[in-house]
Amino acid sequence: MSRHVHLISFVLLCALSTGCFYGRPRIKQLGPDRILTDAEVRKAEQKIIEADKAWATRVEPGNVQKSFDLLRESMKLAPHNTQALWRAARACYWLAEQAGIAKDEKKQFSLAEIGASYAKHAIFVDTHSAEGNYFLALNFAMQADAAKTRGLAMVKPMLDALKRAHELNDQLDYAGPRRVMAQIYLEAPVWPTSVGDPEQAMELLEDAIEDHPNYPENHLVLAEVAIKLRQYSRARKQLDRVLAAQPAPDWAAELPRWQQRAQELAKKVPQK
Repeated sequence: MSRHVHLISFVLLCALSTGCFYGRPRIKQLGPDRILTDAEVRKAEQKIIEADKAWATRVEPGNVQKSFDLLRESMKLAPHNTQALWRAARACYWLAEQAGIAKDEKKQFSLAEIGASYAKHAIFVDTHSAEGNYFLALNFAMQADAAKTRGLAMVKPMLDALKRAHELNDQLDYAGPRRVMAQIYLEAPVWPTSVGDPEQAMELLEDAIEDHPNYPENHLVLAEVAIKLRQYSRARKQLDRVLAAQPAPDWAAELPRWQQRAQELAKKVPQK
């Protein structure tokens, strides 16, 4: 599911926590070529379930790639299955972000480009796919981060996808669409160059925290906005929330990185 988006280096691999599990994935879109047998449908669904298990333990090296490989196996059986498609986009985003950390921008861009194609396919199959729109925006963010000259040009398509995701499911990934929009408004240059607006970012995050007060990344991003606005007392409180947070199944893999980022930000906050 975050990770920080510097315009756009989104911290959302949290974003990718998006550990959200949706119960047993039911395949509805089977593709135009032929009708799958019941056994094939069950096999395709089982691959997604196995992929989810690998994703849940993504802190272990290689498990996200394993999840991605299982999803591709599912899509060989049911190529137009939106449940596998958006999960593949999520895995590509994670892998792209890891490539970015390793300073391999070529690999980062390539993975994010593949992830965006999966997300677009998910939206084509199901125009009401909130996850498809959300991970489309995040893969766009990784592309923009890898190719800095394209950053500003990617702002509008990212915001369009995030707004659509928010319309479809405003609680997705612990208010992820609002959180990522806030990061864009925080990091982007202000008007007329772009859409930068820290005050608007603050409003979005306040709403996100009202809905999901225990999700650490919401507090982390709010702390960044508060620092930008020189609201240092508020920033300290938000950072304290992140540093005191305990691991939970949906975000155990991301929490150490968020807490490391919180420690870095704390150094920017003037002492009382």
